[in-house]
This record gives sequence, structure tokens and C-alpha cells, in this order.
Amino acid sequence: MNRTGLKRIAFTILLPFIAQACDKYETGEYTPLPKIHLGETFRYLCVPENYIQMAYDSLGSAAVLNFYKEEVTDLDYIDYDEQSCTFSFNKGETMTYKISWDYESEKNVVRFLYGQNGMWYRMNSNYANEYILEANDGMAIRTVVYRTNYDSINITVNQFRIEEYTKESESAEQ
Repeated sequence: MNRTGLKRIAFTILLPFIAQACDKYETGEYTPLPKIHLGETFRYLCVPENYIQMAYDSLGSAAVLNFYKEEVTDLDYIDYDEQSCTFSFNKGETMTYKISWDYESEKNVVRFLYGQNGMWYRMNSNYANEYILEANDGMAIRTVVYRTNYDSINITVNQFRIEEYTKESESAEQ
């Protein structure tokens, strides 16, 4: 048997394993983190299945924090997907929202993100604890913790709030 024949046999034998590996990667074995309560310290040791790849971000893999919707917002037209751990807007019109947060973490890099059409953008890149977001239907919000050397999350999210925003609501707070 010549080399070409041996290569074909080897490829034929390995093909099912290659296809299965690709299917696992494509379908994903993602497992969301357990839900956390605001104000309580959350400690968790992540496994590879807890991470998503943040390909557009130089920091790489991240675990998406999983919240209780009723602790974050009381807006009934904001949905929460417990598998992807994202809040999504479904009001039927463009609205302005105030997203605010406060957290403590000594070693984890935490980002509050908004996204649309598969692209995600940081809300806390300027070290502020709030962001005014003009959101269309289908836009989403999530909070990620970037992968650490020891895969450990140790964070206390004291506040994470999504609410409607108007200029009048800003004046009333001052």
C-alpha cells in the first residue's frame, strides 16, 4: 500500500473524532455560573465550561455573572436569559436607560457590557459607576469576569441596577 492509501485510511479513521471535536466546540458545553445575590460575596472556582471567548477583547476568556432579575430591574419589558446571563430590552421603541453598579474585587477584572448584533462594548471603561445607554429592542447587557490565573472568582456586587432615564430623573436625584 502506498503513502496516499495510508493517509486516506488514517484520515477516514480520524474523521469521526475530528468532527466530534468540532461539534463540541461549535455547539459549546457552556455552563452558566450559579446565580448571585447583590450585596453577598460570591466565591466560585470556574471550570473551562464556565467561560465564553471574548474574541474582540484582548483579555480573552470571561465568565458571565448570573443575577436574579428582580434584584437588578423591575422593568417588565426587560427579559433575562438564564443560559446566556443577559438582560435584553424589548419595549418596542428606543429608550434611554441608566445602568449603575458598585462592586468590590481584589483580583478579578470586571466589565459591564452592552451589546447588539454580536458586538459588545464596555460601559465601565472610564472608571465611572454608571452609564447612560440609548437602547433599541434586542440590545443586551451582561457583566463578565475575566479569567484569572487560578480560575477563581471572588467578588461582591453591591449594586447593579437598570432603570429608565430621563433628564427629569437626574434633576430629582440632585
